[in-house]
Amino acid sequence: MVATKAQLVKVINFGFIVIQAAIASIFFALLALNLLISSQFVISIVIVIAAVLMFFIIARFKRVLITKVNESFEPIQAIEEWADKNNNESIISPNTANYSVAVAIAKLQQQLLTESTENSSFDMLLREKALLDGETGIGNREYFNNRLEALLKEEGAHGAVLFFHFKECDIIQSLHGKQQALVLLTTLIHTIQHRLTHLPSYFIARRNEFEIALLIPDIYVKETEKLASRLVKNLMSVPLPIGISNDEFVHIGISFFQCNAKSYQVMSEADMALRSAQLQGPSQWFMYDKDEVEQAKGSLKWRTLLTKIIDNNAFVIFFQPVIEQDTNKILHHEVLAKIRDTEGKLLNARVFMPMVHKCGFTVKVDLLIVEQVCKLLTHELQEEGCSLNLSIESLLSIQFIDKFKVILNKYPNVASKIIIEISEYHLVHNLPLLKPVMDFFKAQGMSLLSDKVGQYVVSSQYLKECPISSIKLHRSIVLNIHNKPENQTVVQSLKAICKPLNINIYALGIECEEEWRILKKLGVNGGQGHFFTKPVVQVVKAIH
Repeated sequence: MVATKAQLVKVINFGFIVIQAAIASIFFALLALNLLISSQFVISIVIVIAAVLMFFIIARFKRVLITKVNESFEPIQAIEEWADKNNNESIISPNTANYSVAVAIAKLQQQLLTESTENSSFDMLLREKALLDGETGIGNREYFNNRLEALLKEEGAHGAVLFFHFKECDIIQSLHGKQQALVLLTTLIHTIQHRLTHLPSYFIARRNEFEIALLIPDIYVKETEKLASRLVKNLMSVPLPIGISNDEFVHIGISFFQCNAKSYQVMSEADMALRSAQLQGPSQWFMYDKDEVEQAKGSLKWRTLLTKIIDNNAFVIFFQPVIEQDTNKILHHEVLAKIRDTEGKLLNARVFMPMVHKCGFTVKVDLLIVEQVCKLLTHELQEEGCSLNLSIESLLSIQFIDKFKVILNKYPNVASKIIIEISEYHLVHNLPLLKPVMDFFKAQGMSLLSDKVGQYVVSSQYLKECPISSIKLHRSIVLNIHNKPENQTVVQSLKAICKPLNINIYALGIECEEEWRILKKLGVNGGQGHFFTKPVVQVVKAIH
């Protein structure tokens, strides 16, 4: 970048030399012409003065232009110098320049080096800068795109994308100022979030100045329609400034999707639906009828199917390996459970677990899978361990813990081979309740893994308070990471926190060599995904 700046300054200097030479030639020609034709001394003096003034103006303009070029390159140069220094951690030093970007970098450097106990705040700051909207605190466009792209890669994924537009906000901004419009937008966002409290998960982001995007996984069309109607009603009840009508205030466009769809197609359909809702005038929602056949069954049919599977312990267990980054050896396997529907088709956990929760079978299902894995580890004499993703309902259930103890007593030699995966979101929001549960697992000799790290923007302070031995990056951080500097920054900040705590970092959902290459460069300890399926296909098996 320094060379680029020097080259640009050189070009500017050369250009001004050419301009000055041309102007000098013109004035010399005028002076010579005056002496040959009229020989008037006054005109000659005027020509000379004009030439001097012109050269002064040009020289001044050149200095200003070069100064502006230098100033524009200073923040970028500071970032490069900071990055170069970071190649050797021992020589990082605060940058004392007085421009804003360099000052911000200096503060981050100082915080990282001198306040090691506050590294989680540094990590949180980086995550917020990369993925959150600075004015509203919700996700930004990149955050939304990452989550949607990652969700579409998951087997059995389905859900809805909703685009909200608040028509009168731009008028409110013109009449009452930006701050008043922002206060109203924040109120509208809180109204949406309040309506969504019953959902197990959702992702909300600011799409444009007065447009909000909402991603809801594992929701079906009929549920989405009911939710959209309630959202319109709730948003229309938000008080507006005098003179602003709510009749055409809120419009919602909805796109329903299933796995393997293209993210741009899903968003295009939602955008088209939003425009259709706006064209129809009054506040309302709109969704195109795509004639899709839903996998959703009635609650009674799901209960009947799940009861039969639980009674017969008919869960199908698959293993997916986690690969060590240096040796390509298998570190452990993640346990993936599936069931067969009435037609014999395999359904993954993303499809059936929401209904397991709805029917109140979560603890039963988790216990059956735990026992099946313990039996496998005992009889197969497998060297590598297994990671089990347990639901928050089971982890906080006394009944589950008591029966877990019984299973461990039945299979006494497997505890050291079990890794318990707990969602990062639940670790952050239920930490006091989970601490005794984690202490129990550790006392039994099991390891703990924080799962879906990076799916939500939360503080990593919990890593210092929990006996976590490893974390697993969510696929939204991993997907196309070689083309996403902001995601690379998130991994770097996590590495800075995890390294002194001896916490390993694994990456989920690796699909190509470019992703694996940059993840290894960033210091990730292991990876998991379809990229590794072929070389370890003999290890991945189903136990019926």
